[in-house]
Amino acid sequence: MSITIRPAVAGDGPTLIAMVHELAVHHDYEAYFTATPADYERFLADPNAINGAIIAEWNGEPAGCATWQRSYATFTGREVIYLEDISVLPAYRRKGIATVLLKAVAKLAVQRNAGAVKWLMMGWNTDARRLYEAAGASIEEGNCFCQLSGDALQRLAS
Repeated sequence: MSITIRPAVAGDGPTLIAMVHELAVHHDYEAYFTATPADYERFLADPNAINGAIIAEWNGEPAGCATWQRSYATFTGREVIYLEDISVLPAYRRKGIATVLLKAVAKLAVQRNAGAVKWLMMGWNTDARRLYEAAGASIEEGNCFCQLSGDALQRLAS
């Protein structure tokens, strides 16, 4: 049994959608899932995209993915990789795939001379907490994820 990691490329949109949809289901966010394969194909085909994705394969079969984007930390003056999601298909969970994906994102950050990898973790997700703590991540308590979208975004922008 082997895990391989590869960059997501044009044509991988349907594969990424399937994996991220499973994550939305797992997080009970399926009602908010509106992405399409074409949405993913747009960034996969853009050579100047600020985001990216990697795919983990288990014995040659797509098993999980990590999506990320570049950001900037004003306090340190360095690029930061913001890990949007790690998703592992249910049949492949508990095989070390999420750890390998997290390690691949860390390698990407080091190659880019980024100062950190940052992400949001759902507070109830004890499996994720164990994974991240085992990897050496610090988990800040008390920070809240904020979002402007829909009517609130339109109102503020007008």
